[in-house]
Amino acid sequence: MAIINRNNIVYSLLIAFSCIVYGLLQAVAFHRFVSFPFVQYALCGIFDALFLFGLTFLLWKVVKYGNFKALDFRQRFVNYFVVGLLFMAIWNGLSLLTLYTIFGESQMEEINNISYTKAILAFLIYPIIVLSFQLQLNKQQTNEPINEETDETVLETERLEKLERIVIKTGQKINVIAISEIVYFQAEGDYVRIFTDTGKFLKEDTIKFYQARLPEMEFVRVHRSYLVNVSKILRIELYEKQSQQLTLSNGDKLKISASGYKRLREVLGL
Repeated sequence: MAIINRNNIVYSLLIAFSCIVYGLLQAVAFHRFVSFPFVQYALCGIFDALFLFGLTFLLWKVVKYGNFKALDFRQRFVNYFVVGLLFMAIWNGLSLLTLYTIFGESQMEEINNISYTKAILAFLIYPIIVLSFQLQLNKQQTNEPINEETDETVLETERLEKLERIVIKTGQKINVIAISEIVYFQAEGDYVRIFTDTGKFLKEDTIKFYQARLPEMEFVRVHRSYLVNVSKILRIELYEKQSQQLTLSNGDKLKISASGYKRLREVLGL
């Protein structure tokens, strides 16, 4: 409990320090272009930074749990665009409200002029934040090891009749994919993307669902995110220092975890 409290205090102090630095930098950068007193404008900058931290926290939740990766490119773009507009509107609106509260109606014209600069700043900050979140999530997903004990326990209780084909409905079209045609499965939250030599399909199932229903000597969980058809592996090669990479029949290359490589060696008899 003491460690948690100490971490919270350090985190709070770091946020407070960052807000003060942002406020001072904003006042220094704009004091020649506005007639506001330096100290009061720096105070507005501190509030701006606090609003930014709060919105960034909410944005992290949206990116992490929104499962935008399960959408196609057009839908993903629209969702991120709408979220970006909300991000800019809320931050700019709170910033203008702070300026109006501190300086009053007499400075309204100058406050409105500042709003354009704030909107541009928000437009530049938003994609940087989203990109950093995506990189962080990808890094966590790549480095997160497979929990061997948990997965094995789940599979023992979930072993059901083996699948021979997968039916996927896309709009008015129904695709029937034979298990032998599948190159690999990729987990995407509550969905799974199925890759074949000729294309890819999205299915509302988990990767554990298919792991429990496919022949364990033919489909190997080489990573928390990948379930691979062994017959579709063209080669296994060293990647970076101590990790391995698969090259598959459709040309895709997958980095595999240490535990996944161990499983693959056992299946291949290496």
